[in-house]
Amino acid sequence: MKNFLISACVLLSLFNINHTLAKSDGIVDLSYYLPLAGEEKTNYRQDIPTPQAFLGYQVGEWHVRPEQIESYFRRLAELSPRFKVKTYAHSYEKRPLILAYISSEENITNLETIRQQHLKMEKNTDRPAVVWMGYSVHGNEASGSNASLLLAYHLAAATDPETVAQLESQVIIIDPMLNPDGLARFAQWANGYRSRLPNSDPATREHNEAWPYGRTNHYWFDLNRDWLLLQHPESRGRVEMFHQWKPNVLTDFHEMGTNSTYFFQPGVKSRQNPLTPKENFDLTAKIATYHAKALDDIGSLYFSKENFDDFYYGKGSTYPDINGSVGILFEQASARGHLQQSVNGDVSFPFAVRNQLTTSFSTLKAVQENRKELLAYQRNFYARAKIEAKASRNRAVVYSSTDPYRIREFNRILEGHQIESFPLNRELEVDNVNFSVGQSYIVPMRQEQSRLIEAIFEKREQFEDNTFYDVSSWTLPLAFDIDYKILGRSDFAQSLIGAKNKKTQGMFEGIDNKTVALTFDWRDFSSASLLSFLQQHKLLVRLVGKEVVVETSKGNQTLRTGDLILPIRNQEMPFEQLNELLMKKLNQLSIVPLDIRSGLAVSGPDLGSPSFPPLKQVKPLMLIGDGVSSYQAGEVWHLLDQRLDQELSMMTIAQLSRFDIEKYTHIIMVDGRYNLDKSKLKKLDEWVKSGGILITQSGASKWLAKLDWLSSKIQKLDTKTDTSLRYEEMDHHRAEHYIGGAIASTTIDLSHPLAYGLGDSQLAIFKRGQFSFTEPKESFVSVARFNKKPLHAGYMSNENKQNLANKTSILVQGRGKGKLIAFTDDMNFRAFWLGSSRVFANALYFGKIIDAPQKKKESQKNKESKK
Repeated sequence: MKNFLISACVLLSLFNINHTLAKSDGIVDLSYYLPLAGEEKTNYRQDIPTPQAFLGYQVGEWHVRPEQIESYFRRLAELSPRFKVKTYAHSYEKRPLILAYISSEENITNLETIRQQHLKMEKNTDRPAVVWMGYSVHGNEASGSNASLLLAYHLAAATDPETVAQLESQVIIIDPMLNPDGLARFAQWANGYRSRLPNSDPATREHNEAWPYGRTNHYWFDLNRDWLLLQHPESRGRVEMFHQWKPNVLTDFHEMGTNSTYFFQPGVKSRQNPLTPKENFDLTAKIATYHAKALDDIGSLYFSKENFDDFYYGKGSTYPDINGSVGILFEQASARGHLQQSVNGDVSFPFAVRNQLTTSFSTLKAVQENRKELLAYQRNFYARAKIEAKASRNRAVVYSSTDPYRIREFNRILEGHQIESFPLNRELEVDNVNFSVGQSYIVPMRQEQSRLIEAIFEKREQFEDNTFYDVSSWTLPLAFDIDYKILGRSDFAQSLIGAKNKKTQGMFEGIDNKTVALTFDWRDFSSASLLSFLQQHKLLVRLVGKEVVVETSKGNQTLRTGDLILPIRNQEMPFEQLNELLMKKLNQLSIVPLDIRSGLAVSGPDLGSPSFPPLKQVKPLMLIGDGVSSYQAGEVWHLLDQRLDQELSMMTIAQLSRFDIEKYTHIIMVDGRYNLDKSKLKKLDEWVKSGGILITQSGASKWLAKLDWLSSKIQKLDTKTDTSLRYEEMDHHRAEHYIGGAIASTTIDLSHPLAYGLGDSQLAIFKRGQFSFTEPKESFVSVARFNKKPLHAGYMSNENKQNLANKTSILVQGRGKGKLIAFTDDMNFRAFWLGSSRVFANALYFGKIIDAPQKKKESQKNKESKK
């Protein structure tokens, strides 16, 4: 026992020494990171500058900024024949995202030849392996990006035999800053509060970022969830380069809580996606032994088989797994600044950087010694996928939508993943669903990406392990609200696949003297952007509130509820200017309107009818700041700014008392904790009662219910308490009833303005958490309800299914002259949930015209009984 205690004390002492191994001002020597640098100078080329020589400070002393990373990498490319830099994308804030290709001089000279040879995946493994090293997709997990400088220097300048051999046998691709906008935001924060002597107090300002934090990109999105969804320029560019190279190994360097140690995969085996081959997990576990030895050598503690999983294919360490690569996640305890106390001793920024650099080196060593096995695995992955696709009963997927915008977006995502889709060549009916030519596409299963196709279209409800680090389902066609069917052998025929010639969009050629009005199909998501554009130019637009048949240049046509009418003759803008404006915008949006020839309807109301109310220009405000979900706020901002071209004002809750809010037509409150004092609450209430539209979702909708502004209450899940459970069952018990991210099915009232533009009454909603509304006490308040069988895809316990069944998901309640539009869930999840985003846009543009019942007043007797 005595020897054990001595050993434990020595181990803990070594661990603490390694945590804080730095001078009092936090600066370390280069040899702390690169042991070869402490030996003879001949180990590195002297004409290659160290990061310290280039930056003017040692790595870890300050947080490096994106422009400094780029400049240093480009300098290395100028000086080293081993080094080549390529810009592959630009962030929203126009910062370049770069890749560094590092290999032997001969390999760099023949880089394109090597790339093409690698993509052939020939049986011969006498060729370089490709390793992709990605750092700091979360901007405030900065140790990875800072470590990339040291790795780049070493690979560009080292002359030792091991490094030279690695460069001859590998093409190493460094992606040094996956999220430059977030990295810049965090570097500014951490450096701005750095003292000469590092302060380890967790409560000091340096370690407590201001909202929205540096984790996310410009629009506050988590880019480590976007590899599959491809909603942002950073991800689109990165995935394009991924497929240009198809690396054998891709590393993804992160940080976690300060009180942790260090994590590397394989992670929890039972939580690996079943579409990922077992060999992938085994290879990851084999590579893990190299990380373990490397971290043992420097005295760093770690874990590798708990907490993290490889299920959702939208993450940087999991997307490679469905694409024939081995993705590996690394998580370092974060200093969240320069030095911070933890239960394991002080965590210094240099210590965090060194751990990330150490496992970068161990990755290269593992690839070097397992190169042939990794190359063979990748080749076999695609060979087996081809065999599986040929043997499968599923032959193709067919999908369709009356919304050309959503179809274009869906096809763009498939194309980004190297998935081929084709126009449907002839009419098809499957299970009473019609797929028409011109609106439908087909994806054959027999192609290289057959496994990824299955991952995108599958609806999985059964799982080996019900614990998920992220979402349990992401079925893309459900999110897009487009019809789709899997075609088996009996349904599929090669003749269904049409030619892949690009369809030429119709052109709007302008209005003529016979045009009374133009009408726009609201089923096209682009029409929302057009409405915003027309209103910004002070043009009067009317809404079709009742179905009508009108005379057009193409004969009599039916206008649906929700369609837009733009009268031509009574606009303030001169005819010629209006014509020029419309031609440019409509052709940009690929919208071809119908031209109405007479205000007298063939059947139904005439154009001047009250059934076609004018739409007033909207001026929305969103509350943001502390307590508010930056993810959901960013989703709304992105929707309005990128898809709807709609101006959005943003204000913190604290500012609510200082600024005039009367000029805003809508106030948007997303998920969060809202503790408004009496004066702010009174101001908001008066604004609503005077005609404002309050749109809430998730936590903000709960807050509304708790305020008693709605007749509906929060539907609670009551489960029986099992007092006999063992302590070891606690984690499983907690996860059992947690809905971390499933797809729920709802039925929406198609006659309601919130549903205008939807194809049918079935709407898939992203569901996180147990929240639903009880039945409202008034008619016409509940707009959408969860179905009797509410689970579409993903994991949901039976108790949760029963609790959600037939409960209200969307409601509209009147309050004074204003309205409360409440959603139980995130309607704009990760920017790709375009089905429910359409409903959110309707709340914005059509909220004013909704006739919403007021909450019934309670009798005095009921009030007293509640008390």
